[in-house]
Amino acid sequence: MSAVISLEGLKFHAFHGVHPQEKLVGSIFMVDVHLTMQLPGEGFQDELANTIDYERVYATVAEIMKAPRYLIETLAENITEAIFRTQPLVEEAHVIISKMHPPVGGECLKSKIELKKTRSY
Repeated sequence: MSAVISLEGLKFHAFHGVHPQEKLVGSIFMVDVHLTMQLPGEGFQDELANTIDYERVYATVAEIMKAPRYLIETLAENITEAIFRTQPLVEEAHVIISKMHPPVGGECLKSKIELKKTRSY
């Protein structure tokens, strides 16, 4: 049996993008993280050690969002890799990053990447 632990609507003002203006003024980014794990044989038993520490997941995402990148795709890869390094119970990570009002030459609410990756053992 598996469980999905999610953090949704993580909001960051950051300086990712290709255009010089994006690096000067920044943009708003929204991040959703859905993490799949196997249910412990004995159950969660109200013990943090038996589940995913979402406070640490948030800190991991926040740290990665600080380092400017050209592509939100790269951010999604970096977040997924870091979660696998720091959260040993995570078997699959689904990371969604939305860049609000991207500069596309017209009106656009958001651009988005969804990356799903299974841990390789």
